[in-house]
Amino acid sequence: MTKAEQGGIQRPPIARWFVIESVVLVVVSLAFLFKSQVAGYSALFGGLIFLLPHGYFAFKAFRYSGARSARQIMSSFYQGEAGKLILCAILFTMVFKWIPSLDIAALFLSFAIMLVTNWLTPLLAGRRTQRS
Repeated sequence: MTKAEQGGIQRPPIARWFVIESVVLVVVSLAFLFKSQVAGYSALFGGLIFLLPHGYFAFKAFRYSGARSARQIMSSFYQGEAGKLILCAILFTMVFKWIPSLDIAALFLSFAIMLVTNWLTPLLAGRRTQRS
């Protein structure tokens, strides 16, 4: 089989993206830790509230590939996005309910930083893909 015949859409390097986003989360949490311990763990929770549901979405969305799986791909994307939104809501509720002292600004700011990081990660990771 030649390379021309192997064409098709390749999966994005999800594992590399999660490593980059995790490093950004640690850096942001450490930066907030200089403000206070409460701000540090609040920032960590805010980042995890973004990262965990996003991981669920990536797992669901990229399970299938190929033109024959088009319906399964669309269904998985919708299920992944719905699950991501529900998980975000549940995790925010759990943090607000069970964490006694919380720096709300650090929580939401780190969530927002992770969101922007997610948009920029493909640029940070580069467009290189592995080809056989």
